[in-house]
Amino acid sequence: MEVEAMVPFDAFWERLKDQLSSLPGPEPGVHVRTVRKWSQYSGYLGGKFALLYRGGNVIECETATTDKVRTGISAVEFRKVYQVWEDYRKGRVGRSHIMHDMGVQNATWIIPILYEYESLMNREEAAKRRSRCV
Repeated sequence: MEVEAMVPFDAFWERLKDQLSSLPGPEPGVHVRTVRKWSQYSGYLGGKFALLYRGGNVIECETATTDKVRTGISAVEFRKVYQVWEDYRKGRVGRSHIMHDMGVQNATWIIPILYEYESLMNREEAAKRRSRCV
């Protein structure tokens, strides 16, 4: 799926939090799902990780390779990757740029999460129709 007209990050972030809040979980207020590792260059990679959402502006991730240590990822880091997402998906910006040049420490988790929820980035059909008429 190619994202043609992305909503502003704040709109995407609210949509993502709404989606994550609807996930099941082991206890009230804790929402969990498994996400497959993915990159633009390689597609789906071996392995997956657990995404935990407890509300607010932090998403926690854990993998077997991190000995179940949870990494809290803030909206600030997600925003950085979101800002270059279109270029990343078109191959104009690589993962190395995101990690090293932009200083995003948690790209390993952020990229597959953004890919998994990419449909939330698209403007609604009504907005697309309005923009065609202008």
